[in-house]
Amino acid sequence: MNTQAPECLGPYRLVRKIGEGGMGVVHLGLDGEGREVAIKVLHPHVAADLKARDRLTREVETMRRVRSPHVAEVLDAELVGGQPYVVTRFAPGRTLEDTVLADGALEAREIIRLTQGLCKALVAIHAADVIHRDFKPSNVMLVDGEPLVIDFGIAHLVNATRLTQTGMFVGTPGYLAPEIIRDSEITQAADVHALASTVFFAATGAPPFGTGTFEAVCFNIMEGRAQIDKAPAWLRGWLSRALQVDPEARPSAHELLRMAKALDPSVTSFNQTTFDGPTGTKRIGNRTRAMENFSDLLPPVEYGKPAPPPPQRREEKPPPYVPAPMPARPPRPDQRVAGYPAPQPTSPSQVRPYSPPPAPRQYTPPAERRRYLFGSQLTGLLLLVTLVALTVMMPVMVGAVAVVLALVLRLGEYLFGDLVKRRQVRGSSAADPLLALVGTPWALIKSALVTCVHVPLALLFGVCVWGVLYWAGQMTVNDAAAYAAGAFAAGLFVLPGGGAPRKAVTRSLTGVLRSPGAALVAVVLVGTAALFAVMFALGQNPDWYPWQAPESVIKTLASEAEQSTIGLITGLIGSLLDDLGLGFLTNWF
Repeated sequence: MNTQAPECLGPYRLVRKIGEGGMGVVHLGLDGEGREVAIKVLHPHVAADLKARDRLTREVETMRRVRSPHVAEVLDAELVGGQPYVVTRFAPGRTLEDTVLADGALEAREIIRLTQGLCKALVAIHAADVIHRDFKPSNVMLVDGEPLVIDFGIAHLVNATRLTQTGMFVGTPGYLAPEIIRDSEITQAADVHALASTVFFAATGAPPFGTGTFEAVCFNIMEGRAQIDKAPAWLRGWLSRALQVDPEARPSAHELLRMAKALDPSVTSFNQTTFDGPTGTKRIGNRTRAMENFSDLLPPVEYGKPAPPPPQRREEKPPPYVPAPMPARPPRPDQRVAGYPAPQPTSPSQVRPYSPPPAPRQYTPPAERRRYLFGSQLTGLLLLVTLVALTVMMPVMVGAVAVVLALVLRLGEYLFGDLVKRRQVRGSSAADPLLALVGTPWALIKSALVTCVHVPLALLFGVCVWGVLYWAGQMTVNDAAAYAAGAFAAGLFVLPGGGAPRKAVTRSLTGVLRSPGAALVAVVLVGTAALFAVMFALGQNPDWYPWQAPESVIKTLASEAEQSTIGLITGLIGSLLDDLGLGFLTNWF
């Protein structure tokens, strides 16, 4: 098994890789309707663990209960096959890490918007009894200024405190909670700690527990030595509450959201904001209005008895150590899936200068998507041209085949289209074949009824084309009827009601043409066949087997009608003369 996945996984087409981490590879993909999704293919060492698969199966079902505009919801999952994958919503944009590294720390209003959005996401996640366990700036996308939590679910596939064979944590050390590093019981309070660390990075452009060696950062986390003084003054109380070393002392997700709604950049709170009891009554100590000049940078004036320092601030001096210098670095490749942190350079010669990422562009569908869809749609159009040309050459036989083909394609779309939609809602299931078998009779009845209504519409369209070509185009009856038959065949797919056969053709071609090269070859081959079919249709007389040519049929019907009409009139006149005693006059007729 290899995470370099094939061109297709189930009903999804893989377009390009957009991220990779310790748990798997993330691809930009297209579903059966051509919509963009993020497909996360698990690494072999994860997929080979049967217990991990069982746990992931339960957690995917749990994640489906999370409904929040700030969480990239799970759309589908295949966990029993040889290559397990999870499908989530694709979010175009930049990660919070990319944005801060490129543009600097966020402004106050952006920080508040980010904080409240992340708190709402955390409330929804915890309401589903899930622990995210990997909140960090690279797992937060900014979409039109609103935060979107991504990589939801894979981060807690395995215990975040368990070391892998490489001896590295599942998660980014600078954003882990102390209890994860100590290998103690992990609760939802760990997400609160990680969320606050992420907000600190957005507000300052640096991790809250400093930079340096892995051991130095972990020591600062376990000792609660967050650099709160680097954060804006109005945010320090909120950060202090959420970054408590003791998980029991941290607020819940709901309380954290209430505190976030009370944030005000115009108020500098040097004492933390607290909430009295379960009622959530807010109590704020010494508040000082932020001045419009730089006077707030001066030492505060003591008007009364100073408030005691926060209990979590320790008076003892930390053991002396000098963190290793940490130059600015480009974003890690692990931006779409939770996993191991990228290895850090071990010597100054290995450190590459940081070059900021390019400025964000307005989102447009990727070129790969246009190529895939255009190739499939163009191939389908050429197939329709070929069918129309064959119908012009053999109107009766190919016209009947076109009706049967439209019926079969409509039946397939009703069966397999509904199956794909169910999988997008609840994932794959062992009962899918049974449901398809049970639904076959109803799909057959439905497709037959729709076809019975659609065929007369296509016939009417063909008659209109015949009238235009015969009366306005001065064509012969046979030629106009042949082109009318071609219009009838085209109407089965292009007129209103032909959407189901078209979707079935597109879905089939998308599954067969698995690369731009295959689509190009198909376009060339089908285009050549269509060209020859059109040339033969224009250069030879149509074959009306097993019927006669329309012109012969019309002449025969007209002759029979004329003969029967004259005989009727003669009979009526003879009967009238006999009644009048003038029967001898019938010899004159």
